[in-house]
Amino acid sequence: MNASISRVGEVLRASEDVLILTHKNPDGDCLGTGAALCRYLLSLGKRATVVNDGPIPEKFGYLFEGLPQEDFEPKTIVAVDVADPKLLGRYETLADRVDLCIDHHVSNKLYARETHLCPDDGAAALSLFRIFRELGIPIDKPMADCLYTGLSTDTGCFRYSNANAEAYRAAADLIELGADNGPINTKMFETKPLSQFQVLSDAFAGLRLYCDGKVSVLKISQEMLRERGADTDAFEFVTAMSRQVEGVLCGITMKQQEDGSYKISLRTHEPLDASALCGLLGGGGHQRAAGCNAGEDEEASLRVLLKQIAEELGVEL
Repeated sequence: MNASISRVGEVLRASEDVLILTHKNPDGDCLGTGAALCRYLLSLGKRATVVNDGPIPEKFGYLFEGLPQEDFEPKTIVAVDVADPKLLGRYETLADRVDLCIDHHVSNKLYARETHLCPDDGAAALSLFRIFRELGIPIDKPMADCLYTGLSTDTGCFRYSNANAEAYRAAADLIELGADNGPINTKMFETKPLSQFQVLSDAFAGLRLYCDGKVSVLKISQEMLRERGADTDAFEFVTAMSRQVEGVLCGITMKQQEDGSYKISLRTHEPLDASALCGLLGGGGHQRAAGCNAGEDEEASLRVLLKQIAEELGVEL
């Protein structure tokens, strides 16, 4: 069921003991949106907490300052920025109990009882900001920091095509409400550990180009990550760089998981649709950024993507 903003307000006001779910391999959008929602619910005197399948990267610690990390049996479950129950990790068992999902992925599986879906939004944080504004909910500085983080990170610091005019206006409003845009942007985009650059160097050393140089493929192994002492952020860093090679319309990054399988992330320019391409392998996301899991033979999965890309571009592999 598609939930209007007024309906979202009704659900949140009636909620009790709220568990807020975010997707595994968390980013600034799911964490910022989840933390902002948690702060609102706490302001209503409700019990609420944000959970994730894995550890939250240290750089996002400021989003959760002052928030309780409680363990309780939830009466209401809300998922934010989670398009598919499979992205919940160990919390996937709660998927059929999700009361409300707030999301911006066109590939959302509509698994929640009610879903507020805004596929034109560059971030779930923008969707939640609009909800707060239209419901007349006050946004304090910590909430503004959370929402700005989500909006900034999912739009690549407003460099991506999903940063529309409303996203810029929302950012300006959040800055006026106290969001520390400068320090947040520095932390998110201008500060990287040495290990990330080392993994980037390792990955680009094995760069492969296909489709007349229009597709780049980078591969990150567990061995690379171990040798460099890098964490999951290194993968996101490399993925963001994959389509920046001149002439490349699709950057494909393949990361080996601890169990030996591979996760595939796509970053595209027009006319390629990353979500549609990842859909070939059971994944999804956005037009310009999407992901999927490779099959047992990751190179065979890669060939499925490359074949489709070649057909769409009218070029030879």
